[in-house]
Amino acid sequence: MKALRLPALLLLLTLTGCAGLQAQRSATPPPLISLPPTPAEPDYLALAGRYRTLSAAEQAAELEVLGKAYAAHRTEINRLQLALMLALAAPPAGDRSRAIALLDVAPGESTGRGRLHPLAQLLLPLLHELRRADENQSATQQKLREQQQAAEAMKQKLDALREIELRIQERPKNP
Repeated sequence: MKALRLPALLLLLTLTGCAGLQAQRSATPPPLISLPPTPAEPDYLALAGRYRTLSAAEQAAELEVLGKAYAAHRTEINRLQLALMLALAAPPAGDRSRAIALLDVAPGESTGRGRLHPLAQLLLPLLHELRRADENQSATQQKLREQQQAAEAMKQKLDALREIELRIQERPKNP
């Protein structure tokens, strides 16, 4: 009888322990941030694809329409569409700094999820990296211009020295 008690006790403890784990697994943790539900959002990937196929004039016209829509109704969807268009449009219509400013806003009632929106979380690091690359490119181009000017100045000096040397060789030698 004692021999049966030990396995039965172990079986009972095992089953009780598993039930406790099952109860812990079924409890879902509360969300970190409670945000109100948003209306149906557009397909941002499809919008991005459409924006990329527009000509420069069409992009400028679309930016004007989106800018007016955002000015009239400052909704999260209008803000994100304008930011996406600004990020994708070719210069001079595109403006990455303005796109960053539109995406990098704190969450709130008027701004929706702000920088916590998945589109903002995707675009912000990319836009910051592109801005850094643009700044590095500008600095590199400035250095290149300075080096080209220095090379041109050196070439002019070398040409002047060659001209002096030719004049010296052309002079008649007086004994």
